[in-house]
Amino acid sequence: MRKTLPLCSFMRLLRLLSVCAILVFCGALNLVHAAGGPVILTESNSTRAIALESVTLRKEPFSLTMPVPFSADTRNRIVFFVMNLDLLAGEGTNALTVDAEDAQKRHYAFKVENVTPVPDQEWMSQVIVRLSDDIGDVGDVLVRINLHGMSSNRVRVAIGHVGGGLANDADMVAAPAPFPAPAATPVPTPNPFTGQASANDTVRFLEQGTWGPTSAEVTRVQAIGFRAYLNEQFNLPASGYPNLAFPLDDQAQGCPSTNPSDPNYSQANCNRDNYTMYPIQRTFYTNALAGQDQLRQRVVFALHQIMVVSGRDITRPSWMTSYLQTLDRNAFGNFRTLLQEITLNPSMGEYLDLRRNTNTNQNENYAREVLQLFSIGLYELNRDGTLKLDAQGNLIPTYTQNTVNDFTRVLTGWTFASAISSGITNYRDPMIARANNGGHDLGSKTLLNGLVTQANQTTTQDLNTALDNIFNHPNAGPFIGKQLIQHLVTSNPSPTYVERVARVFNNDCDALYADNCTGVRGNLRAVVQAILLDPEARGDVKTDPSYGHLREPLQYINNVLRAFDAKSFDKSSTSDGVLSTRSSTDFANSMDQPLFLPTTVFSYYQPDYTVPGTNLLGPSFQILSTSTTLRRANFVNSMVYSGVAPTTGTNTDRPRGTSLDLSPLEALASNPSQLVSRLDSLLMHGTMSASMRTEITNAVTTIPTSDANFARKRAQMAAYLIASSSQYQVQR
Repeated sequence: MRKTLPLCSFMRLLRLLSVCAILVFCGALNLVHAAGGPVILTESNSTRAIALESVTLRKEPFSLTMPVPFSADTRNRIVFFVMNLDLLAGEGTNALTVDAEDAQKRHYAFKVENVTPVPDQEWMSQVIVRLSDDIGDVGDVLVRINLHGMSSNRVRVAIGHVGGGLANDADMVAAPAPFPAPAATPVPTPNPFTGQASANDTVRFLEQGTWGPTSAEVTRVQAIGFRAYLNEQFNLPASGYPNLAFPLDDQAQGCPSTNPSDPNYSQANCNRDNYTMYPIQRTFYTNALAGQDQLRQRVVFALHQIMVVSGRDITRPSWMTSYLQTLDRNAFGNFRTLLQEITLNPSMGEYLDLRRNTNTNQNENYAREVLQLFSIGLYELNRDGTLKLDAQGNLIPTYTQNTVNDFTRVLTGWTFASAISSGITNYRDPMIARANNGGHDLGSKTLLNGLVTQANQTTTQDLNTALDNIFNHPNAGPFIGKQLIQHLVTSNPSPTYVERVARVFNNDCDALYADNCTGVRGNLRAVVQAILLDPEARGDVKTDPSYGHLREPLQYINNVLRAFDAKSFDKSSTSDGVLSTRSSTDFANSMDQPLFLPTTVFSYYQPDYTVPGTNLLGPSFQILSTSTTLRRANFVNSMVYSGVAPTTGTNTDRPRGTSLDLSPLEALASNPSQLVSRLDSLLMHGTMSASMRTEITNAVTTIPTSDANFARKRAQMAAYLIASSSQYQVQR
């Protein structure tokens, strides 16, 4: 299949035809360049693209199949001419995405097959795209090209026949080529991010790398710059999860109805503190609201959703603590070390049955999930995260059932360390090999990529061989890197973004920002830095409609609480962090994300979930429904208008409660426009639509200044309307 335009033919065509009519509008022009995105060239007096069929060089309408087929894939290809295509060194087709919309508002994704500067006109590039298989004879469609989260102007293209289609966007104008021709587009130099940052990008950066920006943190991080902030975060001690006492396994004995030796004893409190998730849920929220190690916390929670253990099965908070401490300890360490420690973590050993896996009673649960979910996934990937295909166009499995069987055998023979004391199973220390290789399969095994282990290796030797085999699989970088991008930045990263992150995973010196690198594989600190400083992550605004992600409930809750400086109910001290179990409302659970209680090993939602009716990944949309949408609004309403009151008397569940501090907004209430602008800056990094701004300003103004409590009411209304809006809930 010919993947490039025959350039010699194209250049002859340009010489024969009127350049003024085809590409150049004679006269000085102001090009459409939406907030720094690419520009697709159009005719001089319309928004219809200058586009050609890639082989015959014919203009539209474009048939669905190629007039001159070159392979079994006969779907037609179209050439667009694009300027301001700011490709980084080494970037190509996998940096771009192309989407189209027809008259019925159906959306299509066109594959980019070639990007080439036009000879002698190197200020523009030809971009060849393949029509998607699901598009038919739809007439005019509106097409745009996206790069690094920035979209181009939308242009009109006829598929099948000319006419029909959507009306032009309100801001659509012609974008003919400039005259005289500009200089070639230079290869951009990555921003070093060592100096002061813009306010809007600082808010975006803190949305991605913390549990939410605060006014004070925005000011501080903007001043010191992103690199300094990251170095600070990487070197901070972890807020962490403190060690908890390990109760007796038997709850009835651990929390009897009475305790004569303790006059203040409460069976209810004993059960709460030792046999529910209450202590660690409370720690999670207090760390999220006030902890300094914000980046570590975000990464730990992302890793928790990749390497899942659930409190539905691991029911003691002390048991879950050892698991969370493993993630905490390794969040900025090496992935190989994390893989080892999570494998031998006793909570994981119980949750996925590794401790029960012996040569005479094999259990494949952990062997299967460590491959499928924790490291490499089901199918072979290119380095950019796209799926590899065989010669027949089929997906290539990364492993077979036989592989799972042999990983099950190689992982036999592990058990809990000695009991902490009588009646208390050891969920504190890593699992140990059974004595004298007891329960371990001593035969040779065939692992990934045909690696055959030696027979008669010890339990530990076989484990190390297996984990090295997984760690060094080519899928590990793109598989783990893409999921971390999805949790921190955007659900639909471009393949080139994934590839840059995977390269850093493979070798921490192969990076745009190779700080103190040593050429090691699996450096999670370097991976996280690469994710947050990538050109696709950074910028004041992103205009690609597929960019960003729905704030998952726990992020949404923490973002709102931090933005409005959550304090105790009476605002005299800090929040007690009781916002899940035993809160007046378990907010996250009501939104289908019960903290540390995912329903399955696939976590709260699946990373490959596609938003219905689209071709876009939207993992956190899987737990968005009519009811949870309403509960999101109810959460904001509860916090803005009432808060979570403390308990009184003998009930010690909520000693201080939680409320928002809206006093900085109340100070701006006399000027509704200024009030809304302040919230737009803090919550939406200046991206609030004009219509939303007008509607909220008008709504706030309806509360008259003659009302004795107008300042409070205006602040509440503005905070509620913006924080519950769809524009805020999708982090971009």
